[in-house]
Amino acid sequence: TGGASGAGASAGASAAAKPSAAPPSAKAPAGGASAGAAAPAGGCGQPPKLPAGHKMVEPVAPPSKGSMSAKDAQPTCTPNDWIYHGKGEAKYYLFATGEVKAELATGSGSTKTVPVGELWMHAGDCMTNPSAVKAPYSCSGNIYDITVDGEGKIDSIKEVWHP
Repeated sequence: TGGASGAGASAGASAAAKPSAAPPSAKAPAGGASAGAAAPAGGCGQPPKLPAGHKMVEPVAPPSKGSMSAKDAQPTCTPNDWIYHGKGEAKYYLFATGEVKAELATGSGSTKTVPVGELWMHAGDCMTNPSAVKAPYSCSGNIYDITVDGEGKIDSIKEVWHP
């Protein structure tokens, strides 16, 4: 139910905004970067912009070997910063058959590269049994930054940290 406050290597730095008194329900356009989105009322500033080719998603069920169902996640202004939340219908994604770059969040702006199967297990534990997750990992809001190859298959996936 949480979200993410950033994208790319500098998670948190580019997306954090000054707090607002009330959380407006501003949303970035669906898919891809949010270029051209108007600044919402309430002091959050511009929504975070994702690097080209990146998409934020929120899995709706634990990933299984080779596939994941997830909703596109869009930034919403909150009193603390921008938080990503899944919106709309879940989409079915396959993972690329070759090497998939997988990273788990270890704190604000830091990640650890892991085998993709370990990321699948972590995501499932966060959704079904959070007490099974051990340090340096935590359950950070179930938001993942993905890229896809030319066939639309996930070729990189990174857990986005949020307190």
